Amino acid sequence: MGEDLELVMILASIGIIVAFGYLVVNWVLNLTAVEVTEKAKLIGKDTENASHMNGDSLMMTITYVLTFEADGGERITFRVGRGVYRKYFIGDYGRLTYKRKWFRQFERI
Repeated sequence: MGEDLELVMILASIGIIVAFGYLVVNWVLNLTAVEVTEKAKLIGKDTENASHMNGDSLMMTITYVLTFEADGGERITFRVGRGVYRKYFIGDYGRLTYKRKWFRQFERI
């Protein structure tokens, strides 16, 4: 029984290290990416809801998502804050600036 617990602890530790490594690698890739500006149209606005227990209370998390379609046809999705999400409307067209998966700005034209 003790060996099983030890194996579970080792696997859990490896999982945590892998997840942390994934986050760090993505952060570095986003940080070092070239900033891109291109014309695009906002084609989608979504929210992702998640809930989890925090002690005795239920916590809700809302993630705001914008989907743009570049003039070349590529679709690009970003997770953004509530203020950015509320600022734009489906059908808006303008200059989208981003770095890999990081939304920078969107200027209507």
